[in-house]
Amino acid sequence: MVTRLVLAAYVLSTTLGARAATELPAITVTGEIKPPGDIVSRDRDQRSPDIHWPTTLSIKWSEVFAHNGIVINASCATVWNYLVEAREWPNWCPFSGKVLIQDGSPILQKDTKFTWRGFDLPQDISSEYQHRSEPLQAKVIECVPERRIGWYSCSGIFTIHGPLYISYHTWLITPIGSKKCYVTFEEVATGMAARYARGIYPEVVHVSHQHWLERLKRVSENHG
Repeated sequence: MVTRLVLAAYVLSTTLGARAATELPAITVTGEIKPPGDIVSRDRDQRSPDIHWPTTLSIKWSEVFAHNGIVINASCATVWNYLVEAREWPNWCPFSGKVLIQDGSPILQKDTKFTWRGFDLPQDISSEYQHRSEPLQAKVIECVPERRIGWYSCSGIFTIHGPLYISYHTWLITPIGSKKCYVTFEEVATGMAARYARGIYPEVVHVSHQHWLERLKRVSENHG
């Protein structure tokens, strides 16, 4: 059971809505979208129509989808700075960090390549997982300052179907006042690890994303 949960955790590294212009590598989907009605299905039904998705990741056929959102009483610029200053993630979101930006840049930008780890795991398996975790290979695909950022992450572990998982994380910041915004965080993922996560711990991505948003809200509202 622990082994399967460890594999499922890899999925945390996310198309029927609007699409981004840049395509990702082709993906072989290995799982199913069952069972209907679980948290993945509910999140998929609530996905934002304003999110841009790469054309090669299918929301309909991928094993994992997560949709989260939160109101933050801070400016879009403040929230944006915390998101793109990726090397500082561990200071406000301890489980999402260990970032190494390949070109040495202090922030994430369009086409930035970086490695990272970031899994908010159940307490009983977190220590074991940390010894097994591998850096996630990531690249920023979309970057619109103070509005949108999205990156794909890929496992360095390969199966006969391709990477153990591949996912796309995307953030949308929508202003709703001079110092108030709504942040949408979505992810779609596929691969063997995503299939394990869907069957054994389907809440793992949604719960971790909610924790990430809550920490982003706290640090942004305490800014300055």
